Formats: sequence, structure tokens, C-alpha cells
Amino acid sequence: MSMELEEEKSFKDYLQIIRRRKYTIILPMLGLLMLSILVAVILPPVYRSKATILIEQQHIPSDLVKSTVVSFADERIQQIQQKLMTVDNINRIIAKFKLYKKEKDAVNSEKLAERFKEATTLELINADVIGKGKNSKATLAFTLSFDNGVNVTAQKVANELVTLFLAENIRSRTQRAEESTKFLEEEAEKFKVEIQKTENQLAEFKDKYSGSLPELLPVNMASMTKLESTLQQLQLEEKMQVEKRDSASSQLSTVSPVIIDMGNNKEPLETRSSVEAEYNSLLKKYSPNHPDVKALKRKLEFFKNQKNSKSDQTSNINNPVYLNLLGEINVANIELKNIAQQRITFTEQLKKLEANIAQTHQVERGFNELMRDLDNQKAKYNDLKAKSQEAILSRNLEIEQKAEKFSLLEPPRVPEKPEKPNRIKLLFLGFVFSIIGGLAVGMLAEAMDTSIRSYSALTNLVGAEPLVVIPYIENQDDINRTRRNKINLLILVIFLIIGAIVAVHFFYMPIDVLYDKVSDKLSMLL
Repeated sequence: MSMELEEEKSFKDYLQIIRRRKYTIILPMLGLLMLSILVAVILPPVYRSKATILIEQQHIPSDLVKSTVVSFADERIQQIQQKLMTVDNINRIIAKFKLYKKEKDAVNSEKLAERFKEATTLELINADVIGKGKNSKATLAFTLSFDNGVNVTAQKVANELVTLFLAENIRSRTQRAEESTKFLEEEAEKFKVEIQKTENQLAEFKDKYSGSLPELLPVNMASMTKLESTLQQLQLEEKMQVEKRDSASSQLSTVSPVIIDMGNNKEPLETRSSVEAEYNSLLKKYSPNHPDVKALKRKLEFFKNQKNSKSDQTSNINNPVYLNLLGEINVANIELKNIAQQRITFTEQLKKLEANIAQTHQVERGFNELMRDLDNQKAKYNDLKAKSQEAILSRNLEIEQKAEKFSLLEPPRVPEKPEKPNRIKLLFLGFVFSIIGGLAVGMLAEAMDTSIRSYSALTNLVGAEPLVVIPYIENQDDINRTRRNKINLLILVIFLIIGAIVAVHFFYMPIDVLYDKVSDKLSMLL
């Protein structure tokens, strides 16, 4: 039956319900409205001071000087944020600006740090960039803000955060450039030590195999050929001296050493004179080192020695022919002795040269290996020195702030309006929900009431129409009660309006300022 009644209600019936349940609707509505106003008034204001930081690109083209910092801007921003937002750094900021005084004794430092992080907001400002056929995001700037109940404090803390952020960016970039430069210089110094060590090894290697070095192979081959030719000449000269000695010996056996009627002290002048004449003649043609000149010189020395000898054997020999033959034999023996000594010396030199030539290829492998190591080390050293010079330029670029840097585009200002709560929105939502709540309470009360209050409801209930419908007749008490309710409602509305004006004046904006702004907007519209 209730379903039928509900279906048969018209708009007029609903108006009658609202009129009948007006106090049931108005009282909850006013209560909810009062509660929403109270919430909008009691909630503390939160001011936000925000700064905008621009990411400036490198002033000098990267083709000329490359920066040692190659990470993306958003990555560096996140790294700096993590470095700054440590518990120790946050506690220093809290102590410096005396934040969270009421909670400081009841909450530990980590909780305060978490609250500080929640009050800090970092937002990246990105732009679409087309590069290498792909769309990507590039960070052009970012905003850094701080929320606090006191607008001046919010501005001071935001300014402190911006200062720390800019300083940390400069410090981290400079530190990275310093570390890169130091690393490259240390590595270059290591290779310099390795080069010196390899050069010392190469010098020792050359000293150890001084005769077998690859560059000496042509010289050794030429020396070996010359020594072989010299040994052949010595062999021929030895053969000639042997023939001379044998010929003189055979002639000596046929000549008498003594000539009768010749004085003992008389020297063979003709023979010595002829030898001296021949010696002087050869000196004009050849050098003193010529073999024939040397032979005649030794023969003259023999004659001189023969003259000074006082032995009985020499003094008894007075035949010049015999003495001449004897001198030739002695000269030949001396020549053969010298030839034998020279052969031994040259043979040893030849063996040494052959040994040096034989191990030249083995020495060449070791020599080439050392040279290859030395060349590689020098190439790496030169490369590191070049990179070190580039790193020094990059470091100077960072120190002079010519590389990519953060610039303060808009400093944090003292906010005039609170960021939250939005009291107008809260009041509007409270007003809407209070109306909905009041109507809901009224409809609920009507639904729970089983009284018959309409002609149609009675007709549906009894199945027949009533003969006469007598309306509700108000007496004087009803009229007085209605008047009192209206007066009370009017007073309540007046108090609500006054309370709303006071709340707007103290918690949102002074009334005179609000009036001026509204007037300006209306004048612009009109």
C-alpha cells in the first residue's frame, strides 16, 4: 500500500510534505550548515611559498668544451633532493626556523622529518622534445615550494631550500668535475711510471743484447763479410810468408856464414843500404801500415839488432848474404806469429758476430714486444693527458658556472592567501550537503509516519471517496507557535550570516578588500 501511495504523490504533495516537515528539515540543515561553517573556520590556514628554478643550458658549445656531468637534469634534481632531504639536514632547518614547536617534544626527529618532507613539494616542468625521430620529455625548469601555517615562515623556509638546492647543485657538479680530473691525472701518472719502467727495461735489454739488436743486423753482416775477407787475406799472407821462410832456409843451407879476410866489426853496408833505400822508396808510395813497408821495417830492425849483438855466434858471421837470408827467415817467423795472433783475434770476433746474428731474430721478438708495450703505454698516456686537459677545462667551466646551471627564475614570495583549506569551497559544499541532509531527514521522517494526511491516501485506504474534506483549522496557539518559530529561524539566519561574514573577514580576506575586489570585477563586467 505504501508503494501505491508513493507512486501517486504529485509535486504538490511533496510541497505539502516540505511545508509540513519544515522544522524537521530546517533544523538538521542548520545544524549541518553550522558544522560546515565551524569546520571551515577552525581549520588552520596553510600558506605555500613557491620558487621557480630554470635549468640553463651550457653557454659554451659542447663541441668546444664538454662537461663532465652527463646525467639528465631530472635525475640530478632527484639526487640533490635525496641529499638535502636527510633527517640531519631537515632537523637543522627545523631548529633554525623553530618549526613544529608544539610537536617537537612529543614527536621524534624522524616523524618531524617526514612531516617536513610532506610540506615540501618539488614539481618538474617538462616539454616535448623531438630528437632522432623520437618524442621525449626534457626538463626545462622545476618548482620548489614549502607549506606552513605562517606565511612569512613558509617564505623563509622555501628561500632556505632554494639556496641549499642551488649550492648543492654547484657543489656536486664541481666535485664531480674535480673527481674526474683527479682520476684522469692519477691514471696518467700511473701510465707515466709504467712508461719509465718499460723504458728502463728496454735500456737494459739493449745493453744485454747490444750486439744482436735488429737495427745492427746490416752492420753485423757487413762486419762479418769484412772479417771473412780479412781472414782470407791473412791466409794468403801466411802462405806467402811460409814460402819466403822455406825459400830463405833452403838458400841458407848453401851459403857459408863466414867470409875470409873480412873484419868482424864491418857491417854489411851494401845490404843494409839497399834495404833502407827500398824502404824509403815504398814509404813514398804506401802508408806505414802497408805489409811490404812493415816487412822492410822489421828487416831494418833486424840489421840494427844484429849490429848491437855481441854474441859469439853473430860476431863470427860476416857473410852478408847469409845474414840477409837469416834476416828474411826471422822476419817471416815474426810475420807468421803476428798473422797467427790476428787470426785468433779475428776468428773470435767472427764467432761473436755469428752468435749475435744467430740470436738477432730472437732478440727482435723481445725487442718488438717491449717497443709494442711502450707504444701502447705512450698512446694511452697521451690519450689520458688529452682527456685530463679536457677535464680541467670542464672543471673551470663548472667553477665559472659556464656549464649547465640552475638559475632562480622566480624567488619565493610571502604568500597573501592560504593555499588550503579552500574555505569558500568548504562553505559551499557544507551548504549543499546541509540542504541534502535536511531534506533527507524530512523525507525519512515522512516515510516513517503512518498517518493519513491526504484525500487520495484515504480514498486508497478505504476504497471509497470521502463525502466531505474538512481542512486543518489553526487555533491561536498554532498561530503563536508558527510566529515564534519564524522569529527564531530569522534570528538564527541572521546569526549565521554574521558568523559567515566574520569568518570570511578573519580567515579568508578582510571585508573591505573583498568588497573592493568584487566591485572591480563587477565594474569590468558592466
